[in-house]
Amino acid sequence: MKKYLPYILVFFGIIISTFIWDLIKFPYDNENLINGNYSANKINPLNDTIRGLFFIFFPLVIYIIAQINFNKSNLLFSLNTNNENFIRQSANNIEVNIISLIIFIFIIFEFFSLNYQNFISKIDVHHEGTLLSAPVNYYFKNKLWLGTHYDYGFIGNNISIFFSYIFGEYNIGVNRFSKIGLILLNKFLIILLCRKIVINISEFRNKGLIFFIFCLSCLSLASFYEDVTPFHQRIFVFLIFFLFLIEVLTSVEKNKFISILVGLFSSISILFYIDIGTYINALILLTIIFLLYQKDFKNMFYIFLGSILSWLIFYLIIPNEEINEFIYQYIFIINVSDYLLGIEFPKPFSDGATRHTKALLMIIISGIFLFNYLFNKKINETSSSKVILLFIFVSSVIFFKSGLMRSDGPHIKYTSGFYTFVILFFIYYYLYKLIKNNKVYIKIENFFFQRKYLFSLVVIILCAGIFLKNSTNIKNIFNLEKNFYALTNVSDDVFLTSEYKEFIEYFKKISINDDCVQQFTDDNSLPYFLNKPTCTQFYVNSHIINGWTEKKFINQLKKSNPEYIIYTSEINWFKERNNAPNAEEYILNNYYLFNKYKYWQIYKKN
Repeated sequence: MKKYLPYILVFFGIIISTFIWDLIKFPYDNENLINGNYSANKINPLNDTIRGLFFIFFPLVIYIIAQINFNKSNLLFSLNTNNENFIRQSANNIEVNIISLIIFIFIIFEFFSLNYQNFISKIDVHHEGTLLSAPVNYYFKNKLWLGTHYDYGFIGNNISIFFSYIFGEYNIGVNRFSKIGLILLNKFLIILLCRKIVINISEFRNKGLIFFIFCLSCLSLASFYEDVTPFHQRIFVFLIFFLFLIEVLTSVEKNKFISILVGLFSSISILFYIDIGTYINALILLTIIFLLYQKDFKNMFYIFLGSILSWLIFYLIIPNEEINEFIYQYIFIINVSDYLLGIEFPKPFSDGATRHTKALLMIIISGIFLFNYLFNKKINETSSSKVILLFIFVSSVIFFKSGLMRSDGPHIKYTSGFYTFVILFFIYYYLYKLIKNNKVYIKIENFFFQRKYLFSLVVIILCAGIFLKNSTNIKNIFNLEKNFYALTNVSDDVFLTSEYKEFIEYFKKISINDDCVQQFTDDNSLPYFLNKPTCTQFYVNSHIINGWTEKKFINQLKKSNPEYIIYTSEINWFKERNNAPNAEEYILNNYYLFNKYKYWQIYKKN
């Protein structure tokens, strides 16, 4: 009975957490001026974060306490990688390396065989616009943060520029290709992560076979074919950082260069993406605390040194005015995002909360699996594998902050990568422990100990997978340039409706004397299509907010003094929240309605 009592208590812990959910309520900040879902319902953004963390960790803490009280003799609390006695470079690991290479090659084949014409569809002028218009500002203004108020981050919003150098074009097709290219990079990084885990597992007799199955499952978390995928394109920065991090945490031979490199991500990551960079810095802090607990003072020092160096280099090479603006924009995004974008996370097990409840339960289940793996004496595994999985779990909780804040379906899926990864590993790990002594399985495994059969199976399955997905597109591999150009060299017109094209041509003619363009709508792509910089820093209308950036916007608009302003469009989500009443008043006092052209209202200077 003692063996199962912790699991029974977890069940009751989840029930208690559900009842307590509504009791966790912080006072609403009545001084908040930002209109959104939280303000409409008088919700403090802390509610969702604390509720989510409590729902996850209350049952887990109960489980841990119960295991310590009832099954303490079966537990061993040790995570010291310095005492690692597992020989990693075995024949099995050579098989893992070869299979990794084979999968790499087939992923490239899949990438080349994609029919890039299938990625041509109507543009999402709001979301894609944030990636199209920011580089236009950068090209014309030749400024870093002073010219543009970024949405994702300086490098993240300008990521298409790197791909434009490859193709010699900057257009919608190149922007979409950049997403596919980053998913390809993510797939490579997932392979390396799976490899790192499997070679540190002592349980597996035939690592090559288990690695192949596990890796294929995890690769499905980064899809070329879906707009929203668990390992989305922006996660590549974190995956690169994480691979270096686990090298520091698990290597017997300490490499101070890699430790310093981990610290350098403190600034590099935030330059890419503000949210992911913040999560990386949180993990760096937790890593330093972990190393302090491990008494690994050398690695702790070098990571801390790398962090200091990263910001010192940033300070030395970036002008002071740009640094001040970068700091301001970072503080703005961190403080404003919850109120601006937040959607209240529904109470678990309530109507419409199926996806949300499932996500929370999966994190709890992964935490239970992890605790058993870390501290159960019967699981005689390497400390290296335990540390890797521990930090993946911690990462999954950190990333779920985005799901707790913006709790719609896409963001729940968007934040599911790491905890799904952990669940997949433990499914295969415990399934293997269950069947490893089965006579039939032993025969199968022994058969695949012969490398030629194992490698043949890998190649056959990968070929079948590519054929089933792209049976009609295999020929694209032999005509790469034409296939890539089917997306990257196509006219922007094919992404637009006839009405949108007519409006762009019309507005170009009437605003020919304006050196810049300013939209007061949520159509963020307009500066790109008009091929003009924004008259202010704000190409994202939602970032013009009373009490924060509104005065800056008005002052910059006065200075640039455009003759025309695009006041409304087909998309006015954030505009309708009226977060910039003074800016709107300034426009209405100084401009008049010149023309209502289909979905667009154009205002002209008085």
